[in-house]
Amino acid sequence: MNVERLEQIAIPLANKFYQAHNVRGRANKQDEVWVVKNPSIIAACRIQNRVDALFLSTLYVDEKWRGKGIAKQIILAALSQHTQPVFTFAYAHLEAFYQAIHFRCVDTLPEELAYMFKAYRQQGRDIIAMKYQA
Repeated sequence: MNVERLEQIAIPLANKFYQAHNVRGRANKQDEVWVVKNPSIIAACRIQNRVDALFLSTLYVDEKWRGKGIAKQIILAALSQHTQPVFTFAYAHLEAFYQAIHFRCVDTLPEELAYMFKAYRQQGRDIIAMKYQA
């Protein structure tokens, strides 16, 4: 299975995948959207270009395909295209997974991400802020 970056015209396919699996968040044309297909989409994530940072979000692997290293594969492919730091908000129970692919917990975030993080935590999401530096 190969990881590929979707062309802008194909981004709605990722959103259909997200919608079919009741995933929060939708990709827009400014996002880099990465997918794994077999032959249809079985995993997706996006890199958002925020004001002061790149932000990995909306990672989802179809439940039937979990435990096969697909999440790691798609994240590493997306990260390999960037030399600047990439931030993410990981669910706390996935901290070790993200640390294994060289994300580190951070206390300080760029302003826009700090605002988002605070809002998500207030919604009750059990998340931690993490950063990947190539």
